[in-house]
Amino acid sequence: MPENFDRTQPLDAVKYFRNCILTGDLEGALSCFDKDATYIERDGEEIKGLENIKKPLEHLCGWKPNIQGIKHKATVVGNLAVWADKWILKASAPDGTPIEMNGATTCMMKKNEEGIWLWLVDNPFAGQIFED
Repeated sequence: MPENFDRTQPLDAVKYFRNCILTGDLEGALSCFDKDATYIERDGEEIKGLENIKKPLEHLCGWKPNIQGIKHKATVVGNLAVWADKWILKASAPDGTPIEMNGATTCMMKKNEEGIWLWLVDNPFAGQIFED
């Protein structure tokens, strides 16, 4: 049975995004980003704009990983929100090799005109800035 997501709530917006990744729904995952969004890669590179963000999302959707949040905190101020969480990712590479990753995310979100929360800045590797 398909899940219903209320993307007018930050938690459900995140659940929707992770479900899109799990099911390989690239267009659904991309719809979670504002047109002026920035995605931050593991090496710190800032990728700006939907057409450019599509490339790393395409790679991620190809794995169809299960991404589980361990803890999260959303702070909402008007039409903006800051989201932070710890996550665990489990998937299989095309050759069947298991992939397991974990980390911490920070995101800035913005509520659009329809009341849906979209990512303005997505930094899924935010925890790495504290590592050596």
